[in-house]
Amino acid sequence: MLRNGYVKANEVNIHYVTEGEGELMLFLHGFPYFWYNWHHQLKEFAEDYCVVAVDMRGYNLSDKPEEISSYEMAILLEDVKGLIKAFGEKECILVAHDWGGAVAWALSYTYPEYVKRLIMFDAPHPYTFKRELAENPAQRKASSYMEFFQKPHSHEYFLANNCEKMRQLLTEPGIKKGYLTKEDEKKYVEAWTQPEAMKSMLHYYRAIFLYPFEESTKIQPKLPHTMFESPTLIIWGDADSAFENSNLDGIDEYVRDITIHRLEGVGHAPQHEKPQEVNRFMRDFLKKNE
Repeated sequence: MLRNGYVKANEVNIHYVTEGEGELMLFLHGFPYFWYNWHHQLKEFAEDYCVVAVDMRGYNLSDKPEEISSYEMAILLEDVKGLIKAFGEKECILVAHDWGGAVAWALSYTYPEYVKRLIMFDAPHPYTFKRELAENPAQRKASSYMEFFQKPHSHEYFLANNCEKMRQLLTEPGIKKGYLTKEDEKKYVEAWTQPEAMKSMLHYYRAIFLYPFEESTKIQPKLPHTMFESPTLIIWGDADSAFENSNLDGIDEYVRDITIHRLEGVGHAPQHEKPQEVNRFMRDFLKKNE
């Protein structure tokens, strides 16, 4: 049975759910999700691990600092470090998606000692993503939504009419395909309409290095050649409208021990859309890298 709790990490109260005992498996969601994004995986892996899925700062039941600067990457990294320590651990199996994946990649290169194994869902590697934004017009077009997300009042647009536009973006396609239910949608709307939540969720985009979007994508990035050493699994939906599949090209130049599973016809959140396949890939990876 999942237990709810709060932990103070980096001066903010972070809401989490947890179940199971053993090695810490920490789950970080992306936009516009919350801890529930991982419910299929929590049920599966609580048998063998201490699974912990959080509402990242600004989301659902976690604290929502007002300042845009409170969502800068360096601060988000301290949140994750604080979470790992709060559960009495020095390292974890880190599972992440989308924005949570961006944070997980950054943690893996900045503080690699905290990441024993890394499992990523549709979160492009920061080096290949910057390359694709600079060189691939298709990726710039796919990412152009960020410019609107960065606008000061974009949260009002997404909250209008019971989050109509957000439902069109996330839950209605899932209900149509059969991998989300009306009850799931109700949970998401409840999370999005928490006081100040939508505004805080969009602060991640306002604080990003790609601000303002149009100017920043024209800059050719100069990146150090750094290698991440821990075993890494990438599960990738190849019909993801946000990220071109070319983001996977050349990733082995930056990750030493990498396994990639591409799911044909699957969109941005394979953990929702194909949970049984995803769980099998995860279990095979974890067994191989015990």
